[in-house]
Parts: sequence; C-alpha cells; structure tokens
Amino acid sequence: MSTSETIDWAAEQRRFEQVAYPFAVRAAKRAFKKWHERKRSDAEAEFLAKMWDQWARLLLRGKDPEPMLWPLIHWAKQWVYMDRRLAGRPRNLDIEDYRAGMTRHLMDERGQPRPHERSDRINGFLDWTGQARTDNPAELAAALLQAGMTLEEYLAA
Repeated sequence: MSTSETIDWAAEQRRFEQVAYPFAVRAAKRAFKKWHERKRSDAEAEFLAKMWDQWARLLLRGKDPEPMLWPLIHWAKQWVYMDRRLAGRPRNLDIEDYRAGMTRHLMDERGQPRPHERSDRINGFLDWTGQARTDNPAELAAALLQAGMTLEEYLAA
C-alpha cells in the first residue's frame, strides 16, 4: 500500500482547517493588504491553495506538516509574491502580462506586438518587424548574381 492510500484525506482536511487555515487566512490578509483590491482576493486564494498543496505534499511524503506551519506560510507567501500559479499559465502571453511590463501591446494581424508608444524606452530594444531584416529578394538576387550562382545551386547548398 502506498502512502496516499493510507491517508484519510477528509480527516486531514479537517485538521488543516482547524490548525493551519486560521493562521493562513490572517497571514494572507496581512501580506496582501496593500495590494490593489482587484488582485488581493486572487492573491489570498492562491496563497491558501499553495498552503493546502504544501500540506498535502508533506503528508504524501509521510511527514507531519503541523510543526512546519510557519515555514509553509512563508513559502506560500513567497510563491504568490513571485507571481507563480498552481495551475500554470496559458500558452500565449497575455497582452497585459507581467512579462510585458503590464503594458497593453497592440497586435498586428499575425499576432505580433506592434509599437504604439514611441516614447517607451523599451522600443529601442525590440525588433518590431517580426522577421529578419535580410529577407529582401532583390538583395538575394544581387548576391547570387555577384557570386555567379543560380537559385537552385543556392538552395541545394
């Protein structure tokens, strides 16, 4: 029998609610009280989900999570501060994602970011073309003519 089969999850959930939940709720409210109201409830929910996740993982390893309550609270708080998610992230970057500086980027018809704020200091570092700048067919034809090659020889090489 594995450890997960011997655990009474209903009893462990009651134990979590009696022992850890009140401290976790209070710690979450204290940790995120200065956050914007729109994000606060999501952060508190993520904090509590991470607390239960850590609690359950310790039980699966055969350890008692109760003596480690304060480190669990600390690391759940860090998890939320670093903008982690238990369920992961979507495949596509959100146009208002934290990795985009929480700036809404305009998209062209191919889904590539398009410059819209010319005064933004990051614009100098971004390649807004979406393709290499050497894709000019006239330049390729001139280089092939100068080298004395045909297009078929170029593609075969």
